[in-house]
Amino acid sequence: MDVLGADARTDEALMRLPEVDDWPFLARSMFSVTPPGYGPHGSYLYRVISFGASYKAVEWEWAEWLLKFERLLAMLDFTYARVHLETELVGNHTYRWNGHSDDHKKISPAHWQFSGGPRTFSD
Repeated sequence: MDVLGADARTDEALMRLPEVDDWPFLARSMFSVTPPGYGPHGSYLYRVISFGASYKAVEWEWAEWLLKFERLLAMLDFTYARVHLETELVGNHTYRWNGHSDDHKKISPAHWQFSGGPRTFSD
């Protein structure tokens, strides 16, 4: 559902991502989004943005990567986001952000509901 231009803001935010990024990477090519009105019946309620990447030792730059990801989220009108981190060194963690209030209105980043694993991994 396109809430007052959310689809256009999503497309613009993803296009603003660099094609090549500094470490830890968060680049445009990592993301895929269903186009608006996809298929004969369109999307059910929301467009789904998926992404994935393989990193070497991202655990040690995890706090910085999370900040990059949250800057992207701040440009989106998202309902929720989920990141799965799977590592050999610090195990597996799932991170979640809720970007809407109980009455389904977009909320500012300062009021997002965040849960999941640690924001940083240290020795």
